[in-house]
Amino acid sequence: MSAAPTAAPATGQGSWRPGVLVGGGGVVIAVIVWLVWLVWPRSPAPVVLNTGTPQHLVTVTVDRLRLGTTDMDITITDRAGVPIDHGAVLLQANQPLMGHAGQPVTAAPMSPGHFHAAGVALMMTGPWDLRLSIDTHDGGEQLTLPVWVGG
Repeated sequence: MSAAPTAAPATGQGSWRPGVLVGGGGVVIAVIVWLVWLVWPRSPAPVVLNTGTPQHLVTVTVDRLRLGTTDMDITITDRAGVPIDHGAVLLQANQPLMGHAGQPVTAAPMSPGHFHAAGVALMMTGPWDLRLSIDTHDGGEQLTLPVWVGG
């Protein structure tokens, strides 16, 4: 008696394995997620500008240096680092290449040595000058800080 031949399991080239497809798909998804994360627009960090005069140290922090309006914080100390106890700050943004000048913004006093200028207009991209007029017991001072506004 002869035994009936047994069929070999199907291992043809046309078969696929779900585990390999899912694993490969996971790698593709991971790469896509990474690429999206890489190019996704993010809020830029505040820009911090430092300058000084013979009497004072001045720091201007620009909330978002971008086209449009932005808020700026100004910190003023004496040369020893002690915040000034009073004063008035006026800030004006000027675009030197095109001759544009924004409205002067009076910075509101927040605490000793700390001032906040809200809604400073930066109307176009390119170089800008932030002009600060500082009035303290010691007299008035004028400062100019250059910044670059991107798109």
